[in-house]
Amino acid sequence: MNRVPIILIGGIPGVGKTSISGYIARQLNINIVMSGDYIREIIRPFVPDDDVLQYSVYDSWKKYGENTEVNVTRGFLNQGKLINRATYSSIRRAITNGEPIIIETLYFIPDQLKEIIGEITSLYIHISDYNTHVNRLNEREKYTHFGSPGERLSSNLKNYRIVMKESMRQCEKYNIRIFDNMDYIRTREQILEYVSSVNGRI
Repeated sequence: MNRVPIILIGGIPGVGKTSISGYIARQLNINIVMSGDYIREIIRPFVPDDDVLQYSVYDSWKKYGENTEVNVTRGFLNQGKLINRATYSSIRRAITNGEPIIIETLYFIPDQLKEIIGEITSLYIHISDYNTHVNRLNEREKYTHFGSPGERLSSNLKNYRIVMKESMRQCEKYNIRIFDNMDYIRTREQILEYVSSVNGRI
């Protein structure tokens, strides 16, 4: 049985979620693709200057003390609380209106979307090899983020991968499919096949 494809794609920078989201949208004729980064930028002007959301996620630990895994995770989860209220509302509107949509986001925190996670197609993308991930970040401005050099992000990859660890832990909790994007073309086709099968498109 076909259902309206409402798709949430998670992953930290450099794993291919932006380009894969665009590819899936073209293949399945989905006209709405939203980015969690833009949701964050829309919200930022409405929160105090000292709010944790004003930090980059890799620096969000500064709100809580030392640069530790506990504080990086804490910053990520607390940033996600507000961002995922907006993500939840967007998904709920898409469900109510029957509108196909893809939301790709760094703030992939199923605990914060548990009331709705079972009604949509969710998946998470990561890159298992650290050096491959660094190379993808350093090359990404050639393909998608044309004004955003990847060196700043790759220099903070250790903290990003702490965030990734937390998202993947929650994926296991909710039985959400994880894709290792070591081979871009292969991974995007695997994701297309998965999304299509879940939504009755094949």
